[in-house]
Amino acid sequence: MKKFILLISLFSGLAHAHAHAHELGMSTYVKMQESLAGDNFKDALSSHKVICEKELGHYTDSYQDCKKEFKTIEELRTSFKKLSDVFIAHGKKKELDGLQKASCPMAEAKWVQKKGELRNPYYGKSMLECGEKI
Repeated sequence: MKKFILLISLFSGLAHAHAHAHELGMSTYVKMQESLAGDNFKDALSSHKVICEKELGHYTDSYQDCKKEFKTIEELRTSFKKLSDVFIAHGKKKELDGLQKASCPMAEAKWVQKKGELRNPYYGKSMLECGEKI
């Protein structure tokens, strides 16, 4: 019986570790969100590259724009909608708890950002505070 209980605890511990091993870190995503909100295409594109090459892992199946060549910030912002959905669904819970989720009804999209004033990545400086905390 002791072996059975030990085996069950071992498997549940492994399952817990396995579940958290596939969570996505949020720091580069937040850098990308801030760059888009600040209308900084170059830095946003750089963050996107890091996310695709080093952080997404098997989530590239859910977000298929890693190989896409973005020519404008508007194209990258459209893609950021899909990327945000992946990070909201699979971001590290501990990190998500320290951030805030927001939504832009006009862009029909959500995002995650640092707590504080809204910084809309979909419209940048032209509508920086547009949206709502969710």
